[in-house]
Amino acid sequence: MKKQTDVSARGSVQLIKLLNTALKIEYSLIVHYPRLASEIQDDETRKLALELGTASVAHADIVARAITKLGGKPVWAFTPLPDNQNIVNIFQDQLKKQEESYKLHLEAAGLISPDTLAAAFESLAADEKRHIEMVKRILQKLSHS
Repeated sequence: MKKQTDVSARGSVQLIKLLNTALKIEYSLIVHYPRLASEIQDDETRKLALELGTASVAHADIVARAITKLGGKPVWAFTPLPDNQNIVNIFQDQLKKQEESYKLHLEAAGLISPDTLAAAFESLAADEKRHIEMVKRILQKLSHS
């Protein structure tokens, strides 16, 4: 019977490290988006930010479960929001985090033999592509406010 996640021991260590990096980004997004949303006046834009935060909760759960399944320990840490930056600059940083998350999820999917776990990371990457577009919409709205 084929193991659910066909990853070598060396590959597993590399994958767990990569996933903990992704988890840190997702957890940072969870913490940041609701706080940022509270500073946005436009209802539609605020809802987008809150939606991104909610999606990051689901992503973090998937990543943490994958880390545990691979024999690792999820590291729940986040990067604080920068002090004294305007909201547009902060969302530009958020865009970079979404892009990095997209790349990490694709890389994770590539390190796992095709199975349900690989498919989960392909799905997360697809979500991140949509999130990148959402952050771009937020930036566009904020830049024109």
